[in-house]
Amino acid sequence: MQNYINTVSNKVWLIAITVVISLIIAAACKNEPSNYKPRAIGSPGELLVVIEDDHWRSESGKLLKELLKDEFPALPQQELLFRKTRIAYNQFQNHFRTYRNVLLVSIRPDVEDTRVNFRRQQWARNQSVVEVVSPSLDDLGPLLQQKWPSIKGFFYNADIKAMAQSYTKVYQPEAVQHIEDNYPFSMYFPKGFKLKKSEGEFSWLDDQRMGCQLGVLVYRCPLDSIDQFNANALLQFRNNLLSQQVPGEYEGSYMSTEESFPVSVRKTEFANRNWTELRGLWKVQGDFMGGPFVDYFYEDKENNELLMLSGYVYAPSKALKGILVREIEAVLKTIEIKDI
Repeated sequence: MQNYINTVSNKVWLIAITVVISLIIAAACKNEPSNYKPRAIGSPGELLVVIEDDHWRSESGKLLKELLKDEFPALPQQELLFRKTRIAYNQFQNHFRTYRNVLLVSIRPDVEDTRVNFRRQQWARNQSVVEVVSPSLDDLGPLLQQKWPSIKGFFYNADIKAMAQSYTKVYQPEAVQHIEDNYPFSMYFPKGFKLKKSEGEFSWLDDQRMGCQLGVLVYRCPLDSIDQFNANALLQFRNNLLSQQVPGEYEGSYMSTEESFPVSVRKTEFANRNWTELRGLWKVQGDFMGGPFVDYFYEDKENNELLMLSGYVYAPSKALKGILVREIEAVLKTIEIKDI
């Protein structure tokens, strides 16, 4: 009996010691800084604006409100580039600190100069934070006006990059394999994308969803297939390719560019290459279909090749199409070109 009591007593002491040690370790870990960051909340295009109430009502605040009314480019109807939520600094805590895109605007008389800081992953993963600091309200307005193109570009591109990275982790393997088997580069497609057409150096993949369609066109040809590398020549090249390779539902119908809507042209960089971007609206000649598109052209002089990546959205039943255009743009920007 005595031995039994001693055995039980020893077990109790062992358990007690183990519990104490565990508590000490937990307390020590709690006091040490943690590198863990939660995943950012919110959808692409959502923006949290943190600014005090009186500053928000000022003339500089009114200017900021106007800047936040920027529209998403090249859509068939008006749609804001960002869907904003505005709070004061005393509310900026808990889950608000984990928003995907955060714009911090503050007036600090103790600073000498205005400044704009761009940061990523500050409080959460896949988070983008822009801090705008001004010594006075008078200086804030010109600062916002000057830096707004960089600010909105920072948030927009971060959303696209995060989406593209997610596609490289969860993707449609058959679509990815098709590109790898037929081209000297790779691309990643979200679940649902299927090969619709493959002919020579042309591929058409799409994702048919409830009430909408997302499509990707990939084409590679000799560089001398185009006389000049400018906007007009690229548009003509695009229309010729679409008329030959992308037919509509009815006989004789085909995809084309909507000429009554302006096509924007700009230079951009991704995949360690310089590209020419075209944005506009497409239509189907001989039918009542259309929607937004974004094209990227790469002039590969070293290998005498022209590469065209095109993405389009058809979503007549969707009121908001910006998120779909972001998605298709992110697919195009997953491209990884192999160095020959």
